[in-house]
Amino acid sequence: RIRSFRHQHSVERKMLRILATSLFLLWAVKGNEVCFERIGCFTDDFPWAGTTERPIAKLPWAPEKINTRFLLYTRENPDNFQEITAINPVTISYSNFNARSEEH
Repeated sequence: RIRSFRHQHSVERKMLRILATSLFLLWAVKGNEVCFERIGCFTDDFPWAGTTERPIAKLPWAPEKINTRFLLYTRENPDNFQEITAINPVTISYSNFNARSEEH
């Protein structure tokens, strides 16, 4: 009986270790996430990383750091550009940009 009890206790400890290790690995595999207002959330998991096109798992930079901007020339302003930024969407409405125009 004592031998049976020791064997059962040993098996339970091994199972507990396996469970703890599995939970840790599941937690470690879960990727990080970053969210930005207006453009949504991104992770360092598939499909944003770990692919042939994106082999390195990195989170994207904030739009403020990237500072994407467009220099708009239209018929109304052929010689001077109007700056449109991804950070400040009001710059689109203040510009001469016309989505209905066929000149894209």
